[in-house]
Amino acid sequence: MYTTAEILIEKYGVDHLINLTIKRPTGEETEPDYTVINREISRVDGIVNGYLRSRYALPLSEVPPELAGYAEDMAIARIYGCMPERTVPEDVTRAAKEAVAWLRDVQKGLATLSIETLPPASTGAEPGTTGFFKTNKTSADRIFSDSVFDSFTGR
Repeated sequence: MYTTAEILIEKYGVDHLINLTIKRPTGEETEPDYTVINREISRVDGIVNGYLRSRYALPLSEVPPELAGYAEDMAIARIYGCMPERTVPEDVTRAAKEAVAWLRDVQKGLATLSIETLPPASTGAEPGTTGFFKTNKTSADRIFSDSVFDSFTGR
């Protein structure tokens, strides 16, 4: 998990999460609806894993702080979305969009996670190898020479 219900309560407050997760709060509630919170956290985990799996071996051994922060932003936006009659604040929507943009950058290799011990994802081609694809081609299989390729690029 990249975030927890306890972290969200600490960050946003129990009263706020009660109002977000209980459809008709009476004012007597002392706890938010953990089913809603944990469901949305689980969905955020799936989204995050979808972006990370092409770059990193999952599950991560530790959660980097920047990833935890973005997961919190995405989770609270999803929790707001559970009650369609409520308007999601613009700053919450913006933070969730920034989180997804950052995850796309991680997926593309434009940003990295700040964990020194983080191994890249393995393609399974050879034990310990990394990359994005596996091929059975060698340099002997080339049809065109370097000079032919250079003529296309103007070198």
